[in-house]
Amino acid sequence: MGDEVTDALGSCALAGAAAPSVAANLALLHDPPLFDLEVASACNVECTFCPRRQLVRRRPLMDAETFEAVLDFLPDGATAMLSGLGDALLHPDLPELVGRLVARGVSTCATTNGVRLTPPRQDALIAAGIAELQVSVHGLEEATVRRVTPVGADPDAVRRHVERLARAGGPRLRINFVETEHNAHERPGVEAWASSLGARFFHRHQHTRGGTTGAPRLTPSRTGCGIFGAVTFVSVDGDVLPCVNDVRGTGRLGSVRETTWRAVLAWKQQVITAGRWFAPCSACDDDYRWVVLDRGGVTGA
Repeated sequence: MGDEVTDALGSCALAGAAAPSVAANLALLHDPPLFDLEVASACNVECTFCPRRQLVRRRPLMDAETFEAVLDFLPDGATAMLSGLGDALLHPDLPELVGRLVARGVSTCATTNGVRLTPPRQDALIAAGIAELQVSVHGLEEATVRRVTPVGADPDAVRRHVERLARAGGPRLRINFVETEHNAHERPGVEAWASSLGARFFHRHQHTRGGTTGAPRLTPSRTGCGIFGAVTFVSVDGDVLPCVNDVRGTGRLGSVRETTWRAVLAWKQQVITAGRWFAPCSACDDDYRWVVLDRGGVTGA
């Protein structure tokens, strides 16, 4: 990043002096750049908390031209999470994409529901140099998983795949657990299972995805958003959006084909300083935005 960050963030100290929350949000822009890259907007399972029917995307998989633009757009020292609102393993060229990112100097991880995390797929990703695999496991009991993921779930296969990956001793492993009213009782068991595998455990509450699913659990009483400061989201179409929860793309800055990392930093600084947040933010009850803000960064990503 270097001079680009210095230039784009030159007024952070002045802006933050009058408002500690603004200062904390702006400070996140100085962290090593972290990207949420949606290489697939399609998914092979359907979870109750996912706004799949509200999702606005032009294509299910990131095409080669868009990926090349992403490679050109990413700044030095970046970390890429291949996540978004799809399952990265649906992209047939995922190992090649990971290899290209790694060759570019980008530390890369991927998030998956684990159904397609078969041994051959694991081996290909490990060979490509993937640093971490994050597997969404919302329960260990068949009945629980079926209530949270009514379409496409295969909890037995996911458990086999994860345990095999843990034995392989390759990339870091993280188990992601989204707590809902249907699986809260399973949280201790999933956490203990993750620990037994030497995996990290990441817990998050179900939330409204910017007002597109369910009823809010809580009314936001704070302003700002640590996720917006810490993570830059790029959709499968190459659009830079405020975050993954802007499922309709209403806050689009532009495409990676036409904008720069410096322009993104300037955009984020302007939004944070002016407090001009986006429409989905007003309906967002994701408490992780405050966790990131209070911790001063994304931990365990």
